[in-house]
Amino acid sequence: MMKVLIVEDDPMVALINKSYLEQIGDIEVLGPVMYEKDIINILEKEDINIILLDVFLPEKSGIEILQSLRSKSFFNDVIMITAANNIEEIKKAFAYGSIDYLVKPFEFERFKEAINKYKIKRKLLNNDKVLTQSDIDTLIINKSEEVGLKLPKGLNKKTLDKVIEFLNENSKKIWTLREIAYEMKISNVTIKKYMDYLEKNGKVSSEI
Repeated sequence: MMKVLIVEDDPMVALINKSYLEQIGDIEVLGPVMYEKDIINILEKEDINIILLDVFLPEKSGIEILQSLRSKSFFNDVIMITAANNIEEIKKAFAYGSIDYLVKPFEFERFKEAINKYKIKRKLLNNDKVLTQSDIDTLIINKSEEVGLKLPKGLNKKTLDKVIEFLNENSKKIWTLREIAYEMKISNVTIKKYMDYLEKNGKVSSEI
């Protein structure tokens, strides 16, 4: 089970974030807290996987807290959740190691996408193996950009992202088209279109 710490001074926003995490499931939620000393106290006691970190906080900004955490050798993954969307704040957030940046208000699907990207990263880094270039690319490249470019007519970006996510999470098994279609509740014909596209772009291989 993942542990997520909410750092937020708005009780309503904290409640929404907690509700989103509960919808995703298999997540223990800690917080909300809003002061650096409370964050550090929790990080020293708990094995926190992700910090959901607001920018506008009472004493220090989220960016300042993130910088301070890194200087104190806390390297927990951080997703910034904030109304601040100026370019300097965003550049600083990524420079200090934020893995994603969500601008309020955001949809549940975008929130879920951020958590799922972390899950893929976590799974890869928890493997007792040397990472391939493909594994590393998965860690650092957005899933939609990874297969890149414009989609052919008839293919949907959200469905493609879900197919890629499914394949990444089940990469140790060799799948048939029928099995993938059954697991994802998508027709065989539709799945074949997406798999043909992924194969054409060198993202999957197939054999008879």
